[in-house]
Amino acid sequence: MVLQVLLDPIQRIEHIKKELQWDGLSGIVEDPNAAYCPLSITATPDKLKPVVRGRQEALMKLLGRVGITAYDPGTAPLSSDIYLTLAPDLVYRVDTSKIASSKFFTGHNLMASSGFGVEQEVAKRLIRVPVILMDKNIRISRMMPNRTIYLQYEDFEEQAGELGEVFRMLKQFEPGIGFNEGVPVLLGWGSGSRQPVDLEEEVYSTFPGLKFKYDGGKDILQMRTLNPEACYENGK
Repeated sequence: MVLQVLLDPIQRIEHIKKELQWDGLSGIVEDPNAAYCPLSITATPDKLKPVVRGRQEALMKLLGRVGITAYDPGTAPLSSDIYLTLAPDLVYRVDTSKIASSKFFTGHNLMASSGFGVEQEVAKRLIRVPVILMDKNIRISRMMPNRTIYLQYEDFEEQAGELGEVFRMLKQFEPGIGFNEGVPVLLGWGSGSRQPVDLEEEVYSTFPGLKFKYDGGKDILQMRTLNPEACYENGK
C-alpha cells in the first residue's frame, strides 16, 4: 500500500479557510465532536417519512452515546421542509455553515437517489469525515462520491453498538486527503503519529462486517409521482 498525501491536517485547515472565504462564510470554527446528519426531505414520499425520521433519530441517539452532538436539518429552525418560502441561497449558506462547523457528516442513504447529494459534495469539498449508512436490503444509486466511508447494516438498532464504535475510533484521527495506489481516499493521522492511514481501509479492516458491498440484485424503494401534470405546460 502506497499512500500519497495531498493535504495533511494543517493544510486541510488552510484549504477549508479559503473555501469558506470564497463562499462568504469566514470565521466558522469546526467542532471535532459534532456531526451534520443529512436526510432526504423534499423528495421523500409521505409514507416513507416516518421511516426516514425514525432512523435519523436512532442515529442521533447513537452519536450522543459516543459524545458527538448531531445537527438535524430536518427539524432545524430553518428547515427547508418547514419554511417553504426561504430563499435557496439562504438555505444553502445555512446548511454549508452547519456542515463546516461539524467534523463528521453522517446519515442514512435509503433512496435510489440519496436526497442529500448537494450536501454530500459540500462535505467532500470541505473535507469532512463522511460516514454514509446503507440498509443492506435496499439498492441505491452507484453514483457514490469517493473519500467517503460507506457502511451497511442489516438491523440498525441491533448493530448500533458496533456502529458507535466506528465513530469512537474515528474521533481519534485528524483527517486529510490523498491517494492510495492512485485511488482518492480519506486519510487520518492518529494522536502523535506522523504517518497517515487510509481511514476507509482502517474502518473496514477493524469492522469487516459493516463494509458496504454493492448488490445490483437488491430492490430499490419504489416511489410514485403525485403531480405528473406539473411536468407539462398547461397540462399537455
